Amino acid sequence: MSMIVEPGLVSGHAAQAVSAVPFHPSEIFFSRTDGRGKIVAGNSVFQRISQYDWDELLGQPHNVIRHADMPRGIFWLLWDRIRRGLLTGAYVKNRARDGRHYWVFAIVAPAENGYLSVRIKPGSETFGLVAREYAQLLTLETERSLTPAQSGALMTERLAELGFSDYDAFMAHALTDEVAARNAMIERPEDRMMAHFRKLMDGARSIMQTTAQLVSGYAQHQFVPLNLFVQAGRLGQAGSAIGTISGNYSLLSEEIRSGLASFSVAAARVSSNICEGAFMLGTARIQQETISLFASEPPQAAVDHAREMCHLTAQEQSYRRNARDKLCGIRDDVEQFHRQTLDLKRLASGLSAIRVMGKVESGRLAVAVLADLIADLEAFQAVIAAGLTEIALVNQDLRQKVAALVEAYGSKRNTDEI
Repeated sequence: MSMIVEPGLVSGHAAQAVSAVPFHPSEIFFSRTDGRGKIVAGNSVFQRISQYDWDELLGQPHNVIRHADMPRGIFWLLWDRIRRGLLTGAYVKNRARDGRHYWVFAIVAPAENGYLSVRIKPGSETFGLVAREYAQLLTLETERSLTPAQSGALMTERLAELGFSDYDAFMAHALTDEVAARNAMIERPEDRMMAHFRKLMDGARSIMQTTAQLVSGYAQHQFVPLNLFVQAGRLGQAGSAIGTISGNYSLLSEEIRSGLASFSVAAARVSSNICEGAFMLGTARIQQETISLFASEPPQAAVDHAREMCHLTAQEQSYRRNARDKLCGIRDDVEQFHRQTLDLKRLASGLSAIRVMGKVESGRLAVAVLADLIADLEAFQAVIAAGLTEIALVNQDLRQKVAALVEAYGSKRNTDEI
């Protein structure tokens, strides 16, 4: 199998290529720390790749393998999350004892009185993107003398610019990409469940983007009722019908505004839960394989093999249960979102009726300004109608996919398949 070329290790950078510690994509390594981040255990792959002896690792801060190329903001993000008890994934460039580096995608979770990190070799396109972003962020840290918190905030902003709604969405996409890339590298069949979740995440992202367009469309046309009311006043008795129309439009516009606010929250919840479910499932997959690999290792005198197996197994079982429960929750969220889509469609139908009445009255009065306002109303209705149609199609696809997943994998009797 051909070796993966790491980002930045291309033609003209031969010296950098030599500095990478080689390890196979099939290898997984883990380490466990206490609450202060000091290493208390790990597997032989971690010890071998770091190139430290166990007596040089145990009791030492985990940043003994920290590489100077890593932006401080990334570690700030990671520690901010895991201290709040959040399962977290991040790309990390580490430094071996001899100065060479190695990249990993690390999944870090709270463990008994500390933290446990499981790591795989990255090889997806997302990895290449992130490596370039890290390099730019590191430069900004130096040029602007950024604090770790400022750097972390800058990275979060940059992820939003790249299309990720938040860090949870980013790490879910990254992990699913890495699982798919890793399976391809070691010539393993595609993980069906992970592939389904990848499609769900694509649908959720589409819903979020279209919902944002709906909210933006409302903001652009929110003053049309007021402008209609003003024009009705200027027309006197002749504008009484327009005044009634503007009043009805105002009431309906407020309902739409309120509906869009609830709709946005529901869309975000669907997206968030799909991303959390995908990340939980991917973590369960990696953890399950870690257990299998660790079980096949010869016991090491420096590490309590049985105790670490207990830690790994307990977490893996928790991840699988949470992934199953999250899948059932996603089903409920998608159904609720479907009902809210129907509610907004009902409001959009009322908007259509008001538009028709306004257009008739505008034609009767033959007032240019009035015609322009009715045109704005038509544009707003078009935005709402098109957006809701697209969302309805995507959401229907999500409902079918989620229902199939729950039917196939969501029951307790099939927990081991999650």
